Amino acid sequence: MQEDNFKPLLMGYLDSELTELESIRVEQHLEQCAECARELEEFRRLKEVTRNMRVATPDARSWDEYWSHVYNRLERRVGWVLVSIGAILILSYGVYSLIAKFLLRSDFPLIVRFGAVAIVVGFCTLLISVLRERLFMSRIDKYERIKR
Repeated sequence: MQEDNFKPLLMGYLDSELTELESIRVEQHLEQCAECARELEEFRRLKEVTRNMRVATPDARSWDEYWSHVYNRLERRVGWVLVSIGAILILSYGVYSLIAKFLLRSDFPLIVRFGAVAIVVGFCTLLISVLRERLFMSRIDKYERIKR
């Protein structure tokens, strides 16, 4: 077998997860390949270090601070949702009023009415496009956790 075929087996060998035949082949390969033997020794040291590690339990103050940040984020999101709903309702009423009082009147020239419709539709399209893009980018922002 080639050396690349043995590297994936090293952790299995270290954890005694290989069959007897695979273990024998790995041992024979380790006698001939210094690089794989060195890598196996590094895995052994890493396994020993991680075996001796213990998880640090955060103190009560850290937990309080963590939950405070979570609640702040939730409150802000709920607040923004409510503000957005209110803005949508008010803008919708404004568009309705514009259509009912301005665009349906026949005493305004047709070009003015089409121009007003184009401005409103264009503005709404841009607004929705920017909001959608910001929402999408906020989900995949790689630098979200970096403090400036």
